[in-house]
Amino acid sequence: MPGNLAYQAYHQMWVGLDWLFPPDCGGCGKKGSRWCDACVSNCQRIDDQCCPICGDIALVPGICSRCREQKPWYDRLRSWAMYLGPIRKMVHRLKYKGDIGLGEAVAQPMIVDLNRIGWSVDVVAPVPLSLARMAERGYNQAALIAFPIAFGLHIPYQARLLTKIRDTRSQVGLSYDDRLMNVVDAFLVDRDKVKGMRVLLIDDVTTSGATLNESAKALRQAGADKVYGYTFARATHHSTAAHTDNGIDGLCQNRS
Repeated sequence: MPGNLAYQAYHQMWVGLDWLFPPDCGGCGKKGSRWCDACVSNCQRIDDQCCPICGDIALVPGICSRCREQKPWYDRLRSWAMYLGPIRKMVHRLKYKGDIGLGEAVAQPMIVDLNRIGWSVDVVAPVPLSLARMAERGYNQAALIAFPIAFGLHIPYQARLLTKIRDTRSQVGLSYDDRLMNVVDAFLVDRDKVKGMRVLLIDDVTTSGATLNESAKALRQAGADKVYGYTFARATHHSTAAHTDNGIDGLCQNRS
């Protein structure tokens, strides 16, 4: 658990709300906590078993073939766990069911892992939604994760560092190449806010990193010095994981 006072105050607010309105686990539905110990222990952590640049699940050590062929705009991308089992259920509840308390719950282990990784960053920002998607959903699930992470790391938070200026199609069901094209030039950045800055971008799930890569492109072209990406979950196309789940909405075979 992060130790700074600002984060502890924020966390205790959620503890109080949990006492007033007892939650059930986002992974299994068990009463009593937003994320129960059993579901935490059933998560398939990624740690450093991934491409050192894009964070894709590694079948062999070293930089993956895609990063060797074309280096992404971000400097590093990592994820906390694989998008399987309770992780997948939690993301769906956070993203589509309005269970906003899960944002702080999933941020806790992400803060610990980010401290372990040790990236030096100046600002934390969520990957934005388009205005249409924001109006439809009412909140940005990435922001619900990014805000407590910024508190926990004691780093300034910028909710609107990036703006999504195109209402792109959902990435679900698109091939890898179509996902890349779908988000081209979809983000706008205020140069005065990012020039020379080291930015940590937060999102809920990545598959191939197309959205994070395009976000990083906008930041780097606006003058950001470094861009790092970190997501709660990583969907995989590899058969080694596909036997336990269908990946991100059936997209284990498609990186996004």
